Amino acid sequence: MKPDLAQILASELKKRNNPTDLKPSIIGIVKQLSPLIVSIEDGAFLLTEDDNLLVSEWFRFRCNIDQTGALSSDVPASLESAKGVTETHSQSGTPCTMPDAISYLADAITSINTELLALKCNLALGDEVVISSLEQTDIYIVIDKVLNNVS
Repeated sequence: MKPDLAQILASELKKRNNPTDLKPSIIGIVKQLSPLIVSIEDGAFLLTEDDNLLVSEWFRFRCNIDQTGALSSDVPASLESAKGVTETHSQSGTPCTMPDAISYLADAITSINTELLALKCNLALGDEVVISSLEQTDIYIVIDKVLNNVS
C-alpha cells in the first residue's frame, strides 16, 4: 500500500520540527558566579558564560533584582516613616486626608516591593541550575535555578 500525501507531509514535518542533535535539559552546578561557570556531567565539563554558556534574559533579570539591597533594606523604613506623616490644616485646624493618601501609596509600594522580591533568584556557589542546549553544537543556556526544598 502506497502512503498518501498527508502521511508523507506529516513525516516530513516531524523530521523538520524534531532536530536530532538537541540534547535534553540537564542539571548543572554553579562553580563560579562572575563570570558564571557551571559544571555538568559530574564535573567532567565546565560551561563558561559568554563562551559556551548563555544566560536567559529572564534569569538575569531575576538574579539582578535588588542587587543594591535598596528594596529589601531601605524601602520598609521609608514606608513606615511615610505612614506616620500627620498634617493639620493651618487655617481650619482640622486633620487632613493627606496621611490617608500617603498610607495607601505606602501600601501599594509595599505590595510591589514584596512581589518583586519574591521573583528574586539568589544564585550562590553550589546551586543547581537547569541548562538546555541550543541548536548550535556545544552551546547551552541557563534557564532557571533548581529549588532543593523537596522533602
